[in-house]
Amino acid sequence: MPASGSAQLDPRAGSPPVEGAGAAGQSPFAQQTARFLRRPGAETVVGLRNAEAGRRTNIGDTLVRTPGIFMSERGAGTSGFISIRGSDISIDGSRNGRGIRGYLDGFPLGRTEAGLTNTLIDPLAADFIEVYRGANSLRYGSIATGGALNFVSKTGRTAPGNAVTISGGSFGTLQSQLETGGAKGGVDWYVQANGLGVDGFQRHTRERNYRLSANVGVEIAPGVENRTFFGIGRSLQDMAEPLPLASLRSLRKTAPANSYLFDERINFDYQRIANKTTIRDGSTAYELGFYFLNTTLDHLPSPFAGIIDYGWRDMGVSGRVEHKTELAGLPTEIVAGVRANYTDADFNRYQHRNDGRDKGRQIVRNGFSSWLIESYGEAAIEVMPGWKAFLGLQGVYTTRVLDDHYHGGVVPALGPTSPGGPQPGRSAARQEYDRDFSALNPKIGFNWEHTSGHFLFGNIARSYEVPSGADLSDAMSVQARTSRTMPLLQAQSAWTGEVGVRGGGARFTYDVTFYEMHLDREILTRCATEIDPSCATTVAFNAKSTIHRGIEIGIGAVPFVDVFTPDDKVFVNAVYNVNDFAFDKDPLFGDRRLPVIPRHQVFAEIGYRHPLGYFVSVNVRGLSSRRTTFNGAGGEAFTVPAYALLGAKAGWTAPDKSWSVFVEGRNLLDEPYVSEFSATPGIPVVQQGPRAVPRTTPQVRPGDGRAVYAGVTHRF
Repeated sequence: MPASGSAQLDPRAGSPPVEGAGAAGQSPFAQQTARFLRRPGAETVVGLRNAEAGRRTNIGDTLVRTPGIFMSERGAGTSGFISIRGSDISIDGSRNGRGIRGYLDGFPLGRTEAGLTNTLIDPLAADFIEVYRGANSLRYGSIATGGALNFVSKTGRTAPGNAVTISGGSFGTLQSQLETGGAKGGVDWYVQANGLGVDGFQRHTRERNYRLSANVGVEIAPGVENRTFFGIGRSLQDMAEPLPLASLRSLRKTAPANSYLFDERINFDYQRIANKTTIRDGSTAYELGFYFLNTTLDHLPSPFAGIIDYGWRDMGVSGRVEHKTELAGLPTEIVAGVRANYTDADFNRYQHRNDGRDKGRQIVRNGFSSWLIESYGEAAIEVMPGWKAFLGLQGVYTTRVLDDHYHGGVVPALGPTSPGGPQPGRSAARQEYDRDFSALNPKIGFNWEHTSGHFLFGNIARSYEVPSGADLSDAMSVQARTSRTMPLLQAQSAWTGEVGVRGGGARFTYDVTFYEMHLDREILTRCATEIDPSCATTVAFNAKSTIHRGIEIGIGAVPFVDVFTPDDKVFVNAVYNVNDFAFDKDPLFGDRRLPVIPRHQVFAEIGYRHPLGYFVSVNVRGLSSRRTTFNGAGGEAFTVPAYALLGAKAGWTAPDKSWSVFVEGRNLLDEPYVSEFSATPGIPVVQQGPRAVPRTTPQVRPGDGRAVYAGVTHRF
C-alpha cells in the first residue's frame, strides 16, 4: 500500500466476505486483498475505515485516488456526476445516475431499474468500497456499461469501540458523526449517525443531510451467521440553475433568477432494511438475503416540471453458493447465484400556486413497476500454478411497465407572463408502456501471477444496459406533446476487452489497465428540440454505434525512507486516465468525440509522513478541455477550458488511533472552473422576444472557490 494510507491504488476487488479465501483471522478487507489480486478484471478495493484523515463528505472524496473513475468537483455536498469508462455522460435529465450499478452489502442501492442514487450513499458507515470497472463482474457489473460500486458496511467486529468526529470549513460546511460498535459472544453490533450541512459556494446551493446506519450480526450456530442492516436518511437541497460559460469568472457565486422564482429545491427521504444469512460448510458457502427500500422525493417547482411528488418501493431476494472442488484434477472454484428484485412506484406531478408553495392542478398520475431477475455462474480454474482461467455467464430479464391513472383532461401549459409564472401542461394522450428486455452476457478471462505479488490479467465480456423508466417516459411525453412518432428506445449492449498489470510490494504498487469497448445503440441524451429549442428539456436516444477506449493508471510509491529520522518516509500517489470516447460512423455525428468526459484526467500528490503520526502533502487535480456539443459546433466558445486545482493537507494520528486531526485546503489558487455541464447535439437557441437565436455560450455549473476544511476524531 502507498505510505499515504490510501488503499485505492491497491488493485483489489471482489465480493462480500462469503467469497473470502483469506487466512483465518484476516479482516474482510484483507481477505479481499488476497483474493482479488487474482481476479481477471479491473477491480479495486478502496479502504475507508483506516483511511488518512481528511474531508469525507461524499463519494468523490473517497474515490479520488482510484483509477478509472471520473467524478465532477461539485463541492462538499452529496451531488456530483460520476462516470466509469464514459458511462452515462448526461449531467441533467432522466439519464443522470445511470450506467453504474450501486450496492450496499450486496443489495441494490437505489431504484432497481435506474442504477446509482448518490443520496443513498453514506461513506462514513462503510468499511471499504468495491469498485468494478467494466462488465467482467457477473454479479454486479454486466447490466451496466461503466460497472458497479459495492459499499461494505462497518460491523461491530471490524470497527469496535466508540468515536466522535467533528469537521467543517468553508462555505458553511459542518459535519458531525457519532458511532459505536462492539461484540459480545456470538453477537456484534454497529450504529452510527451523522449530519452534514453545506451553505454552498454558489448561492442557492444549500444542503442538509441526516443519516442513521446500523447492523446487528448473530452467530446462530458454528459456521452460520445472520446479519440485519438498517438505514434511515433525509436530504434537503436547494437547486441553482446553470450559468453562462462566458460569464463564469464574474458570476460564479450567483444563481440565475429562475433558481429563486419558486425557491427551487429537492427533498429526499429513505428507509431501508436488509438481512443476510451466511452458511459455511467445509468447501461450500451459501448466502441468502432479502431487502426492502422505501424512498420519497418531492421537488419544488421548476418552470418545466412543476411540483414533483414521487414515491417508490424496492424489494428483492437473493441466493448465492460458492463451492471449491476439482475439475479434471484442477483446483476449481464455482460461484453461482440468482437475484430477483421488484420496484413499485407512484409518480405524481402538479402545477403550482402561491409562488410555488402549494400544489395546483395535477398533470401526471402514473403507476410504475419493474422486475429485474438476474442469474450468474462463474468457474475459476487453476490450470497450472500461478495461472487461473475464468469462464462465466450472466442471464438478465427485466420489465418496465407504466400505467397512466390520470383522468383530469387537458391542462394547458402557461408561459412566463401568466399569473403565477411558468406552468407545465398536460395533453389528452395517455402515457403508458409495457416493455421487457432480456440478454445473456458471457465472460472469459485469465489471471497470471508471473512473479510473486505481480499479476497479468485480461478478459473479454459482454454488458447490457436497459433504458430506465424515466427514459421511456420522457420519449413518450415528447411524442404526446408534439404528435410526432419518436424512435422506439432500445437497450444498449457492448463487448469489452481489457488487459492489465498490477501488484507491487511495500514501497511500490501499480495498477495499469488498457480497455476497448464497442457499444451498439448506446443510450445518450439530447435536447428535446421538438418542444423546447432552448435545450431546457431532454430526451434519451440511441446512437448507432460508439467506441470507448482508454488507459487507467494508478501508482503508489515510497521513493525515500529514513530522510530526517528513522522510519519517516516521502510518499507519492498518482492516478492518470486517458479517455478516448467517440461515435463510430454515426449517421448524424460521424466519428466525432463524445463530449463531457475529458481526454486526460490526473490526480497527483506528494507528501511526508513522520513515524509519530504527523503528515503533510500537496496535490493537484487536473482535467483537459471538454466539448459541450455532440457535433463539435461552436468552436472555442463551446469548449470548457482545462483546469488544474492545487490542494494541500496536514494532519496527525495518534499511535493508538485514539485521536486524529487534519487541516485541508482545496483550490488554493482560487481558480474559476466548470464542475458540470450538459451536452447538446449542436448549438441550442434562446428566445429573444418573438425570435429564437443561437446561444453564444453554453450553460455550466461552477466549481468551488478557495476552501479550507478541518476536523478532529476521538476514539474511545
